Amino acid sequence: MHKRMLIAVAVLLGAAACQNEPTGAAPNEVVLAQQAQVMVDQVAASPENGMHFEGWIRRLVDTLRTTDDPEALACLDAARTLRQEAFAAFQAGDTALARQKLRESFMKVLCAVVEVFPNAPARTGQAVDNAITRIENFLGDRDAPRIRAILDHVKELRTQADAALASGDKVTALALNLRGIQILHRLVEHVRDRHDDHDGVADREMEDVGS
Repeated sequence: MHKRMLIAVAVLLGAAACQNEPTGAAPNEVVLAQQAQVMVDQVAASPENGMHFEGWIRRLVDTLRTTDDPEALACLDAARTLRQEAFAAFQAGDTALARQKLRESFMKVLCAVVEVFPNAPARTGQAVDNAITRIENFLGDRDAPRIRAILDHVKELRTQADAALASGDKVTALALNLRGIQILHRLVEHVRDRHDDHDGVADREMEDVGS
């Protein structure tokens, strides 16, 4: 388990932001992004997938608080310790170490999730795939270079997630799928505000929700 977690953290820390993206978005592309984002939230809120990301992860965390699964409890204990270490690092002024500890803490929470919900990686992956398909069908041949660049990046995350799942690393697979969902859930902001580090924005939001 420890080795898998180290691999998971390395993947998250080493994942590159989208490269070679257009530098801006035309007003009509922002409108397309708004419509596409609604589709993403509809997919995430379907009966098969539960609800949108924030509600879904909060529900999982609430469930974990009452679990008696020993491995899940061990993961949650490790997550709490890491968050305490992150707080200490913030107080000491080492923000880089604090961010690293927060990310490791979130991965430990996901470790607990897959112990209690072993099908979570597959379900979240399916949700991302469904969202991408709906957006691409909606766009058709419309000119939306920044949206398409973001979709390409999320597809890359899905490829990495499937590879991790195939190797038995469910934690990394779930983390990457959740990152993809969160990127799409904030599609308008990424397009309108010209975010370049989509991964970083998504990860920070996930860590905050999962705390």
